[in-house]
Amino acid sequence: MQRAGETRLFEGFGGCGARHTSCEGVGVTFFSGGLRALSSSGLVTAVLLVLPACGDDATGTGGSGASASTGSTSGPGAGPGGTGSGTGSSTGSQSTGSSTTGAGGGTVTPVDCPALDAPTGMIVDVDPSQASSLPSIIYDAPAGATIRLASGTYAVGTILQLRSPGVTVRSASDDATSVVLDGSYAVSEIFQVTASDVTIAHVTITRAVDHPVHVFPPGDGSTITGFRLYGARLVDGGEQFLKVNPVGDGGWVDDGRVECSTFLMTDQGRPNVESCCGGCYTGGIDVHSAWGWVVARNRFDGIYCENGGLAEHAVHFWKGSRDTVVEDNVITNCARGVGLGLGGGTGDRVYPDSPYDGADLAHYDGIVRNNFVYADIDYFDTGIEIDEAREPVVVHNTVVTPGGAAFFSSIDYRFPSTVAVIKNNLTTRITQRDGATGDVSNNLEDTPMSFFVDPAAGDLHLSGAASSALGAGVPHPDAGLDIDGEPHDPSAPDLGADEVP
Repeated sequence: MQRAGETRLFEGFGGCGARHTSCEGVGVTFFSGGLRALSSSGLVTAVLLVLPACGDDATGTGGSGASASTGSTSGPGAGPGGTGSGTGSSTGSQSTGSSTTGAGGGTVTPVDCPALDAPTGMIVDVDPSQASSLPSIIYDAPAGATIRLASGTYAVGTILQLRSPGVTVRSASDDATSVVLDGSYAVSEIFQVTASDVTIAHVTITRAVDHPVHVFPPGDGSTITGFRLYGARLVDGGEQFLKVNPVGDGGWVDDGRVECSTFLMTDQGRPNVESCCGGCYTGGIDVHSAWGWVVARNRFDGIYCENGGLAEHAVHFWKGSRDTVVEDNVITNCARGVGLGLGGGTGDRVYPDSPYDGADLAHYDGIVRNNFVYADIDYFDTGIEIDEAREPVVVHNTVVTPGGAAFFSSIDYRFPSTVAVIKNNLTTRITQRDGATGDVSNNLEDTPMSFFVDPAAGDLHLSGAASSALGAGVPHPDAGLDIDGEPHDPSAPDLGADEVP
């Protein structure tokens, strides 16, 4: 929905690591891929964006960071709803499966989710022999149709443009590994989404030069809502795997959901990462100026570079984004975990209710809760990064590492405009920098690896050695459910994302 009274001035994109001292615009570039392709359809002609680069202090070292202790044809399944402020209970239940369990129960990874609801209405069945026709099938799909893909590999040589509202693309088997949409690094983007209530589910999307999935408004000033990525696998994106941004005409991309999906960078894909903008211009989810998104029960793994460049976050919302909920995710061996905001990344979205007296911020409110973040690679920088953000709640996360050459912080909050709530987290280190303030208590730093069942596998469920984490938290209204969908103790919750019954 279009929220009345909003205006937009200009849009930039880029990112800097937690250890960098500043970000500044240093050049101008035309946006590649999506909008260029759309111009042939007459939707837009060109969009000019500022491409910020990282203004480092040239030392390559982190700040001192005072430690803060304490064919036939049916319609898509159920669409997402708005999130409001994101408070209250978790976004959904979690299947437990049969994986290794910790003292708190549940599985190692939260992506064992039920299949998307069966389609109803118009269904268009497609098999791999029709791969060359898939761009036109998707482009011409009427509103509410489901494109149902038979098992196999589909060579994608032209961008797949989802431009009608309510269209779903999904596998017939509901198994993401059974359908592979492969760009072979020959197409800039595999999916472009410019309509509301579009769903992509149960497919693997791999080897795009830039973004495997790119979501942006259609270029007519309208806002799109209700995008959903569910049960999908995004593998080896050359740039950010899921990119979401406005295009400068007053339209936005709001109320999206990313659930039960896997974002994976392999050793084979890493050499194909875009080397501009700091040397490692890739990340998991990168969202600009968006309101009311939910990122829940996903797995992110291996998003880093070995060339000295710092990858962007597994999950990053900035440029004035608002009310983002990031919960119940497992993030392993990524350069950066979750970011709300960024230094110099305030954007130009103006909200009709002027939150915080109209303060110009990189992120407004939001919740980061019940996530597992672990890395034992030398390229791990920061687990949760809060920059130029007001009143985000960072609660009941487990963010730990045995240490690496580039490690800086488990949770870092920074810059004078930042006011954060950080409670009940299990960490290796918490850092406060450059005038940031917050309500920071009941966190544990220097958490030993013996507290967890199998950290290297991403299993940060509490072991029998974690007695000092039990009952050491304080109740918080935004605690949600733990990573296994179980409630936190209402009076003395455990620290971290796993609540032991």
